[in-house]
Amino acid sequence: MNKRKTARITGWALVVMAILAGFSLGYAFPEFNQTGNLESLTHLIQARQALYVSMLIGLFVIVLLDLLVTYTLYHYFEEVNKTVSFIAAIFRMLYTLFFGVAIYFLIGNAANHELSNLQIHQNFDLFETIWNWGLVIFGFHLILIGYLMMVQNAIYKLLVYLMFLAGASYVIVPFLKEGPTNLEIVAKVELILAFPMAIGELGFAIWLIVKGGKSIAKESDSN
Repeated sequence: MNKRKTARITGWALVVMAILAGFSLGYAFPEFNQTGNLESLTHLIQARQALYVSMLIGLFVIVLLDLLVTYTLYHYFEEVNKTVSFIAAIFRMLYTLFFGVAIYFLIGNAANHELSNLQIHQNFDLFETIWNWGLVIFGFHLILIGYLMMVQNAIYKLLVYLMFLAGASYVIVPFLKEGPTNLEIVAKVELILAFPMAIGELGFAIWLIVKGGKSIAKESDSN
């Protein structure tokens, strides 16, 4: 698989992951994880089972695409710096493992109809806690990808800076959540960082689809 094809596969996988994450984590999960409605969580999942299962399917597909992106990003950047590319792949693999373990607790809420509302709430908390610490690992992955983007020197500098910002944000925010910091302040920080983080990751995905590996492909065509 040539570099151009690798870039396009990676880019489209990242775009699909963003769409699925928007549905499963941005829309569906908050519909069930209602801290102000703890007495009816069991009923809520049973009443909206189709949405809950769709959320789980979306999360499962994200895990599969994460594994694919781990592989394709490594091969895309291995010519830039094989060692750093490999370490970045390890970080993403570890993050995917954390995410998969976190999803296990969401599956438990759907598979066991004898769980109490408190147990369901605890599973939601476990999902968020494990996933948040996984995001710290993911942040280091993005920082390394940002470094590889910078060394490659073919990607817009703004995207490189946004990737560094996204990586640093994923590392810092989970610590703020678990620490003594006021939750309202943390929420505001997350809101402020959300836009540049999303633009950095999606911008990189679009760049990969439109321009990634093009110069390499042209050189091989001329030879």
